[in-house]
Amino acid sequence: MFRLVLTSFCFLYASLIFASSTESEDEFQWSVDKFDAGTVIASTPGYVMYGDKLRVRVVSGGCDYGQLWTSIYTIPPKGTDPAVFKNKKVTARFMGQKMEFPVMHAGEFLLGYLVMLDMGVYELDTLSRILSSEEELKMDYLDSVEFKSKDYLDIPFNSWSTKGLGRAIKKAAKECSLLNTQIG
Repeated sequence: MFRLVLTSFCFLYASLIFASSTESEDEFQWSVDKFDAGTVIASTPGYVMYGDKLRVRVVSGGCDYGQLWTSIYTIPPKGTDPAVFKNKKVTARFMGQKMEFPVMHAGEFLLGYLVMLDMGVYELDTLSRILSSEEELKMDYLDSVEFKSKDYLDIPFNSWSTKGLGRAIKKAAKECSLLNTQIG
């Protein structure tokens, strides 16, 4: 059974590597999706870890604001207790600034853990302007007294495109405002 899971994971990993090497730049353009009846999310995949998207969550009733967050998929050393991620703040250098981001969720996923970081809630126009000031948004996870990134994050960095970011955030706000006016 273990061999089957390991073989499946190897094929999945190889297909992800092959897919990422053949993807066009448009794959990294920001897009907008309705998440549920009250939430719209603008997002872009990571250049390093494709599945670790950078996201802006816009919620019905507050369509001028968005929560910036990202996920980290990691395979830490065997025997790592999931509690190591709970109620922690992860220190990172984002857009050249050292910051701390609270872990808003951490749980076992596939062979490792999926950790989600809350990067704050911002007014959408301000967020769009700040993020669009760079062509690529870079994140390096750093060690701190509270959380040793090098011990638990097997790939301690990622980066994301800003291509289409402003358009996507405007679209997310517009779609969010439509959620407020729809019946049902």
